[in-house]
Amino acid sequence: MSGGLRVAQERDPRYGECVRIANSVAELLVTLDYGPRIIHYALAGGPNIFFVNRDPEYRKRGADFDKAFYPGAFWDIRGGNRLWVAPHSHPGAFYPDNGPVAWEPVEGGARFMPAPRRESGLRLSTEVRLLEASSQATISHRVVNESHVSRKMAAWSITSLAAGGLEIVPQPRRQTGVLPNRRLSLWPYTDIRDPRLTIGNRYVALKHDPEAAAPIKIGLGNEDGFACYLNSGFLFVLGYAHEMDAEYADFGASYETFADGRMVEMESMSPLVTVQPGGSVQHEERWSLSRCGRGLDPDDEAGVSAFLDSLL
Repeated sequence: MSGGLRVAQERDPRYGECVRIANSVAELLVTLDYGPRIIHYALAGGPNIFFVNRDPEYRKRGADFDKAFYPGAFWDIRGGNRLWVAPHSHPGAFYPDNGPVAWEPVEGGARFMPAPRRESGLRLSTEVRLLEASSQATISHRVVNESHVSRKMAAWSITSLAAGGLEIVPQPRRQTGVLPNRRLSLWPYTDIRDPRLTIGNRYVALKHDPEAAAPIKIGLGNEDGFACYLNSGFLFVLGYAHEMDAEYADFGASYETFADGRMVEMESMSPLVTVQPGGSVQHEERWSLSRCGRGLDPDDEAGVSAFLDSLL
């Protein structure tokens, strides 16, 4: 690699065998023993902003997994960023990606290639690129249909963030006259009165509470195509392309967020498309990480709105 960018395989005592993609500003670690997961994202010398699972009980397993995959199959959230395929299904979405991952260098980073998923006929891959003198990273996910039938699906990028932060998601502002311009998707377990959740006119805010174990999830058509998470003096910004006339899963949600007592998930999706055998669907996210000493009150509509505008 040219300049100050370094890409190398190494054994990390916390995560196992990984590829480290780093420059003088930031670093990302991607797992090779399983996944892949982009398990670590940090400024140079700083803490990992991602959630990492250390609880062996925080897993999905059972008879339905044994039947769908193999006896003893389990899915571990592990943490960091993962690629799923929408629409959501159970247990299919929780594919037990516990095997080794192949990788190869690409310009500015690396491509990661787990084994094909025999049960579904899908092949997933992820490319991670980092600018030479910046924290800005590009995450490119791809799902190839290697089955013999067409599939309607979307690439679904899910990033698990460490506990204790504040997530801000813009709401659409398009002027549509007598027609609606905003829609929220709510899951059965979501309590709309949950004190972690603030629904403003300009944004939706989710304040993580490690003492609140109940799950909560919402989705929306995020036309601005970005969201952010402030935690312990750091700001993580996730961006993607929202396509205005496209069909999205989950009542039109191109962006979703989930939280329980352990972490927050920031999720973005490609549009739903019918993929013929041999075809593929792709989705790209853009990440940045910076120090941010500013605090935000999720009930301060003017202050949060001004902060969002400063990120555009």
